[in-house]
Amino acid sequence: MKYPFFLFFTMILGLFSCIKENVKPCPYDYTLYLPNHFLRIPVTISPHKMVYKVGDTMRISTIFSDSIYDMGTRHTFKIQNFPFKPLSLLYRITSGTTHDSGYRINKLTIDSIYQSKYKYSTIYTDLYTAKTVYKDNVYKFESELILKEPGKYIFLMSDLYQEYNGSGNSDLNAEADAITFDGKCYEYYLCYMIDSGDTHLKSFQNELIYLDKNVYMDKLVSRENHDFSAPLGDGVLQIEFNGYYGFEVVE
Repeated sequence: MKYPFFLFFTMILGLFSCIKENVKPCPYDYTLYLPNHFLRIPVTISPHKMVYKVGDTMRISTIFSDSIYDMGTRHTFKIQNFPFKPLSLLYRITSGTTHDSGYRINKLTIDSIYQSKYKYSTIYTDLYTAKTVYKDNVYKFESELILKEPGKYIFLMSDLYQEYNGSGNSDLNAEADAITFDGKCYEYYLCYMIDSGDTHLKSFQNELIYLDKNVYMDKLVSRENHDFSAPLGDGVLQIEFNGYYGFEVVE
């Protein structure tokens, strides 16, 4: 039940983490909302388009170098052997009044090397978690989705690290927290961002508003696109940092 709210709790946690006294002084000026590392994790959707047909295959991946850009300090840091654990949900919204699980009604395929786990939800939507593979200084995760059912969809991707931090189970992040890198001095937030093109969210405002009101308790917000600011309100869950992507499947 807690997963649709995991990013909300994460941001609340972030508000408290900025109060912590750093173990050592940081030489950076932070450029975003909190004095944290905001590590940019690219998400690629291929083919990248707003309208698909039933039977099309969508490939979703996050493949990136271990030299990772930090939007908080505007520096790039080399981070090796970090246990990234992608977490993804997919909503299909019908007539702006109901929703069901996009992963349950379409065909999701993930190679066993990514150690994925699928979790069912009877109220919100199903989700999966997985692990990236780290090899030759590159992190990699890939999945395929064969589109079987028409409708309007909202995809999102974040990381299990955020859910653990926000749910009171931060001890489950011990492996990740033990990873250090040259220049590390803030708490960090893993920002999964659509990297392959437009997110199409401007065309799916009704669907976003539905999720905001019925699933996320008025916590969604867009910091970068002012067209969303009024309908989404002033929440704490930033859609740009959590891999939100809108698309439609037609017959």
